[in-house]
Amino acid sequence: MEPVYPINFWAVFVCGLIAMALDFVYYSPLLLGKIWIASSEKSEEEETINKSKICVTCFFAQLVMAYILARLMSYLGASTPQEGIRVAFMAWLGFVATTTTVTFINEGKKFAQFLIDGGFHFIVLLIFGIILGSWH
Repeated sequence: MEPVYPINFWAVFVCGLIAMALDFVYYSPLLLGKIWIASSEKSEEEETINKSKICVTCFFAQLVMAYILARLMSYLGASTPQEGIRVAFMAWLGFVATTTTVTFINEGKKFAQFLIDGGFHFIVLLIFGIILGSWH
């Protein structure tokens, strides 16, 4: 299978940076951080101690996610923000929502945590779709 257009690695890198910035805001005490911690088994101190390791890991994971989405979009010829959103939604529904559901059920996590985490990945993938569709 040949890609229709080459991957823009700057766009992938920008996606990673935006996801990291969104992570800081989304999971901050100002937005959903307090609810997320309350629904988890962790304390605020545990989250603070591991934050740098978590940030680095999440950044690289988001880069991989952005690259794979860019590759899928290239294979499909999705070259507009609207097409990027469609591909991103399908990727979220088919891969993220399903695996997150199974993980949360198996680990017995609370529904609030599922909604927060699933919502984060939903928002991130849609943003990735817009960026990658605009800047390919």
